[in-house]
Amino acid sequence: MKRCSQRRLFFVCMALLACFAASAAFAADQNRVVNIAYQGITSSFNFGDNIGTAEAISMEQVYDTLLMKDNNGVFQPCLADRWEVSSDGIEYTFYLHEGVKWQDGAPFTAKDVEYTFSYLAKMPTFSWIYETNIDHMQVLDDLTLKIFLKQPNALFLSMLGSHDALIMPLHGREKYGDEYGRALDKVIGTGPYALKAWIPDVSITYEAKEDYFRGAPDIKKVVLHRITDTNAAIVALQTGELDIYFAPINGTAYKTLSGNPDIALGEYVSARNEGVYMYCKDGLFSDIRMRKAVAHAINKEDYLMVGMDGLGQIISYPGDVGSVITANPDFVPEITYEHDIEKARALVKEAGQAGTPVVVKSYNTDPYAVLGTYIQGVLNEIGLNATVEPMERATFLAQVNKEEVPILPLSWNGVAYDFEETMGISVYSANVGTSGNYSFYIDPEMDKLVEAARSASTVEERKELYKKVVNKYMEEIPFVAVFAMKNAIPRRSDITTSNPKSYRMIDYRWVK
Repeated sequence: MKRCSQRRLFFVCMALLACFAASAAFAADQNRVVNIAYQGITSSFNFGDNIGTAEAISMEQVYDTLLMKDNNGVFQPCLADRWEVSSDGIEYTFYLHEGVKWQDGAPFTAKDVEYTFSYLAKMPTFSWIYETNIDHMQVLDDLTLKIFLKQPNALFLSMLGSHDALIMPLHGREKYGDEYGRALDKVIGTGPYALKAWIPDVSITYEAKEDYFRGAPDIKKVVLHRITDTNAAIVALQTGELDIYFAPINGTAYKTLSGNPDIALGEYVSARNEGVYMYCKDGLFSDIRMRKAVAHAINKEDYLMVGMDGLGQIISYPGDVGSVITANPDFVPEITYEHDIEKARALVKEAGQAGTPVVVKSYNTDPYAVLGTYIQGVLNEIGLNATVEPMERATFLAQVNKEEVPILPLSWNGVAYDFEETMGISVYSANVGTSGNYSFYIDPEMDKLVEAARSASTVEERKELYKKVVNKYMEEIPFVAVFAMKNAIPRRSDITTSNPKSYRMIDYRWVK
């Protein structure tokens, strides 16, 4: 009996030692550098220069916004503890978090917010948010700022919670001038990570700030890499060389990783709405019959399969993805366009345009290169003489703004998850060109409807007004909304997040 007890004790001790060793190894593993990647990294931490997804991923580690939206679209405090909006929707008062410091130890104050928004108002990329909306600002004290709008805009608060509203330091600009943000030693943030190394076009190294005012990040060391080859990123995820790839995956990559127990996928329907836009001011598609012909000709299921291997949600109008979009009326419009090639051919013939030449223009990168070819085939099928011209991104966008593109595949990628951003912007005349109204659709009645919806005091009022916006859009069909992209963000399975929409590494943590 004694020998059995000793043997039992021996095995229990060995099991405990094994558990301790495994636990220690797991803890040690959680101290490793976490490697994340995207198809690009920022060329400047002065985000007035430009901001897209690459810049957002780079900068949201070191900068903060006044407030944030969580995965459910609910506003949460950040640099502002709370805020108040006047009953007429004109005055916004922000009460800032006390004790926040910039990375160099300087105190964060309301003057930093005032400076940032004034600076961004002068930038073409941001003027539609700040210059268009803000009449003036008033610093009441170090921790209180009042913003007065020119007119009510329900989208404004959502935009302040997006990466288009990261706050920069006034004293940093005063110290470094135009060089602020353009070198490693000239970047100062309030955010959860400090910048430690930066190799342009290659990588950025971050280190967690243990005294961050919202609590220290769980993941301590992060390196962001530029990886343009999705296949290379997929291999690196499988080998463990890469921990998170922020570029959404689809097709073969999705199938490969979704079956891997070492990989987790953060999946969500995005505010990126893909569509086929037609130039409405004059020319071929100024005739509403031709726009309706295209609407009937596009097979949305085929378009989704060609563009994203089926990873998305078919939509009737931009933002038609349920309650994930604030103020989405979420209804069936009075007019819809079922896929009907014969009806499309009849409309082309009725308009007297059979055999008319038309050039489909697009980016020369996927999915737009293949979508451009798909549209070409559809237009030829309904009786037009279509060709396709893919081109480099900057050239394409310049031609859009010069009104030289008759029909194009493109998306509007929303960041605020608000119906004004997904639908309103795309039909509002002030946003013609690459500000979202790619069709150059101009209609005073539509403008009044959009402005009324922006000014409405409640979400329910906005929904009712947006129903009118959607019905008018469907009647005049300046573009065909096809699908909302479903994002699948792959990561190693020992890392988790409650908000897969977030690029901020503080929103990621180790699986315990």
